[in-house]
Amino acid sequence: MVRQMMLGLRSAGAEVFEYSTDEHPEALDTDGRPYDRGTTSPVWLRWEHLREPLEAFAPDLVICNAGGLSFRPEVAARLREKLCLLGIALSDPDVFEPTTRHIAPNFDVFLTNAPTLVETYEAMGLRSGVVPAATYEGFFRPMPPRDEYRCEVLVLGRDHPDRIEPVRALVSTFDTHVYGEGWEQHGVPSRGILLGEDTLSALNSAAVTVIFFLMGSGYPLVKVGLFDFLAAGALVATNRYPRVERFLRFEEDLIGFTSTEDLLAKVRFYLDHPEEAERIRRQGRARVLAEYTWQKVWPGVLRELQEER
Repeated sequence: MVRQMMLGLRSAGAEVFEYSTDEHPEALDTDGRPYDRGTTSPVWLRWEHLREPLEAFAPDLVICNAGGLSFRPEVAARLREKLCLLGIALSDPDVFEPTTRHIAPNFDVFLTNAPTLVETYEAMGLRSGVVPAATYEGFFRPMPPRDEYRCEVLVLGRDHPDRIEPVRALVSTFDTHVYGEGWEQHGVPSRGILLGEDTLSALNSAAVTVIFFLMGSGYPLVKVGLFDFLAAGALVATNRYPRVERFLRFEEDLIGFTSTEDLLAKVRFYLDHPEEAERIRRQGRARVLAEYTWQKVWPGVLRELQEER
């Protein structure tokens, strides 16, 4: 997701220098703790490794995107005298206590995936907002269906507690393909992990793809997967969460369900009414591509940053 955000920024017309910390682990400092991408502590960027590329590129804006990444306070203060620092969290609120509350003060603006934390950050004296909902259409696009992925229902993701009962019901009622970790301990067969274009083919081979709205901690989110999977051409069903309606319309752009029984009934209905299912599938993709791609939303973020500066 982080790289897709970067590619969307580039496609919006910005000149972007990409610095992947996966390719430069020597630039990371965890104060002697195991590196876990910011799950349990901040991940500091070593100035001695970033100095040369930053001075050579001379950016107006530096974005530290996810992974608990931040410059140390004294370095961030010096940088903010000349440029804008934007921090982004994609795993709040799970990482707020150990990580993001410690790094957020180092940025001009800190965007979080958890809307309920915006007030918390602002109470700390920070400028905060919500990470925009968007996808990168350069990757998430329709692919031809493949026989090995054809099914009535597709579930992608690990065995979070809220998913176990409805996934069991789906498996017992429909031809359901489940991909992800932890399912076997609940008696649900998993087909492993899908990556890259295999994911796109699976999304286009399933009649309905289900996305559940809770994180592992039980926190509800408008999942970025809604926009990714709709852009890829899937017919998506998700929990009827009010925040989703700020972006997408239930039964127009995607399917909404309120319980396991409702989910089973909705899947049955759309399997029996393929023309209606196809209408929603097409309309959902068209809406996302028209309004919710990174190329379209980044300019608004940049304008807000410019006003903040």
